[in-house]
Amino acid sequence: MGNCRGFADEALKKDIDDDKYNHYIIFKYLISNSNRCPTVNLTLEKGINYPITLSSETEYLINFSSVNNLPPPNQIREYFLIVTKDPTTSIEFKVNRLCNTMPATTTITSPESATSTELRYRLITNDVRTLENAFSLKLKSGSANVSLRQE
Repeated sequence: MGNCRGFADEALKKDIDDDKYNHYIIFKYLISNSNRCPTVNLTLEKGINYPITLSSETEYLINFSSVNNLPPPNQIREYFLIVTKDPTTSIEFKVNRLCNTMPATTTITSPESATSTELRYRLITNDVRTLENAFSLKLKSGSANVSLRQE
């Protein structure tokens, strides 16, 4: 029983109605809780500028590539997301770490530093180490055109 299809077959061939019902509930739970991370629009690689267009209606989802981006063993590296924007632009940045776990939490995050044209968000090592994190940006007001860069 190494996959979901095998699990369903096993549940259906049981003779006792209670076992079928219990297997069905477990099967539905496994299906509904797998791949809970949303599909991202973009995976950022370190040091590359990505011009994107935000919307006030939908979130723009990103994550971070670990390619050439992890610290050597036993060392710590700081990571940042830099958002370059128009001075009139206001955005909302949300973090959804370990989105495949129950319960996953989404939090609105403030920039570590900000100027009228640049927002700098601190990331943690696991933001880069695993793709089980999703980050979203949403336009609150101003110009929808921004540029993203992970440092």
